[in-house]
Amino acid sequence: MPSATLDRTPSGVADGRQRELVVAWGHPDTRAIAPVALLSFDGEKYSFAYLESAASVAGFKPLLGFPEFGVQYTSRALFPLFQQRVMDPKRPDFERYVSELGLSGETSPWEQIYRSGGSREGDTLQLFPVPEYADGAWTSRFLVHGMRHLLGKTVPIDGVPRGGYSVSELESLLGELVEGESLELVAEETNEYTDRALLVTTRGRYPLGYVPDFLLFGVKPAHSDGRVHVFVERVNPPEAGWHLRLLARMTIDAGPNTRFFEWQSRS
Repeated sequence: MPSATLDRTPSGVADGRQRELVVAWGHPDTRAIAPVALLSFDGEKYSFAYLESAASVAGFKPLLGFPEFGVQYTSRALFPLFQQRVMDPKRPDFERYVSELGLSGETSPWEQIYRSGGSREGDTLQLFPVPEYADGAWTSRFLVHGMRHLLGKTVPIDGVPRGGYSVSELESLLGELVEGESLELVAEETNEYTDRALLVTTRGRYPLGYVPDFLLFGVKPAHSDGRVHVFVERVNPPEAGWHLRLLARMTIDAGPNTRFFEWQSRS
């Protein structure tokens, strides 16, 4: 594969491990979300490459700074398209922000987008960490999605409609969570968008939000077999915004060759 290389100053904290983020693009009209690329960091350099399927995604055009499909781009600094999704350490709210992500103040740009997903208001791009394998299990940290939708939506759990909370009711549920506490995953069979939807619930099976869509291909089968375990990593205060309120840690008991994303099954 040909490559385009940019020589710049190293950025981020090297830990000797390659980490990957799935770059997903949302269609501005249909809101359909499709994986289009992988962004990775090995501790020294960043790499970006489109997935083979990206060229056939309806409506998708090459991203700014990455004009060609079939090319691997590398850089010793985080690419500008993603650097603009990183908070400047000089901002007065920087320490609070990285703390909400479960990080310390001494954090690299890569660590920020790896944990936050690099989302911006009205953005069509989302970033999702590829689960990491060690000691016989996979681990993934994710921000619970769709929490605010449960303010106006009820879902049937064990035949009982739950959700449809007031703000104070949802705040009460979040306030009772403790770091390290087990959470449950419950299939939402009536979801109108996907038959794979998994609700993240309290141990009392009160829904808090959803597992991100991009993890569902690999996680749903493992959940059906009882091999998925989810825990509270961090609960953030209301000023963090709904998209940052609950950070969860998930472990999946599965072999090293497990494929978590749909495009992997086609390669």
